[in-house]
Amino acid sequence: MKPTKVEISSKTIVFTVFFLLALWLLYQIRSILILIFIAFILMTAINPIVTLGRRKKIPVLLIMLVVYLGVIALFSFVVASLVPAVINESKSLVQNMPNYIGALEHSLSIKLDSGLGNSYLASIPSNILKLAAGAFSNILNILAVFFIAYYLTLERTSLHLYLVKLFADGNSERRAEALILAIEKKVGGWVRGELFLMGIIGLLTYIGLVLLRIPYALPLAVLAGLMEAVPNIGPVVSAIPAILIGLTVSPITGLGVTILGVLIQQLENNLIVPRVMQAATGTKPLITILVLLVGYTLGGIAGAVLSMPLFLTITTAYEHVTKNN
Repeated sequence: MKPTKVEISSKTIVFTVFFLLALWLLYQIRSILILIFIAFILMTAINPIVTLGRRKKIPVLLIMLVVYLGVIALFSFVVASLVPAVINESKSLVQNMPNYIGALEHSLSIKLDSGLGNSYLASIPSNILKLAAGAFSNILNILAVFFIAYYLTLERTSLHLYLVKLFADGNSERRAEALILAIEKKVGGWVRGELFLMGIIGLLTYIGLVLLRIPYALPLAVLAGLMEAVPNIGPVVSAIPAILIGLTVSPITGLGVTILGVLIQQLENNLIVPRVMQAATGTKPLITILVLLVGYTLGGIAGAVLSMPLFLTITTAYEHVTKNN
């Protein structure tokens, strides 16, 4: 039997080299690609407002300025009103943690390390300050996202023309526009839904903790609202510190905080999420959890937050490109 002879043409070698170079280039500019994707997400979220403004003959620049100034004002208000209170209450929590751990040991009849969590909790105020400082130090990236989102919005009416080559039939332009609309509906709906969920969960948690007279209700509520950005997993994680602090007050209070968390979860899962999120994404909970875990493994918290809009974009594009092709 003669040995099989494998020939590799020069065209194949050149293609392989350029393909590897393209992958290397994409890896080198990954931070820029992330900024572009964030700007795209922002564009999908505010485009309905821009579309409504265009119908009223309002300039796009004016609409975007109002939206951006509103976002900046809201962010500044939240930082100015919440960060000092969160830092002060977090410092007080750190100082009183040994007492709470002692009360928890007494109520549960267990023995815990007296320094349990102190090193982590002690870093909370400095981490909050670092986060706020980092947001302002990355002002260039924030401005870049704003400008890219603005130009994407200007190009929105002709954005589908860049995707015409993805479709092979005679209706390529119509199908490309349908793809953009589908992505805009799912990703934009996801963003608006997440912002609404974060606000409502944070508010409900704060009201419930205040009524139960739980110490440090504000930072716990802020944590619950922020963790809502990571669906399914985040709310469960954010409920643990509140339950533990409730147990330090009394077992009944701890049970009350647990019931509060369950009620908020039920309200979220059976009323808010079905009407807001499932209508926008249609993604099953198991798929959502797997996507979040993969995103967190690859990119940490930022990866987990961006994993769902990226997943929705890819799956929507795949469905439209392969349909009738």
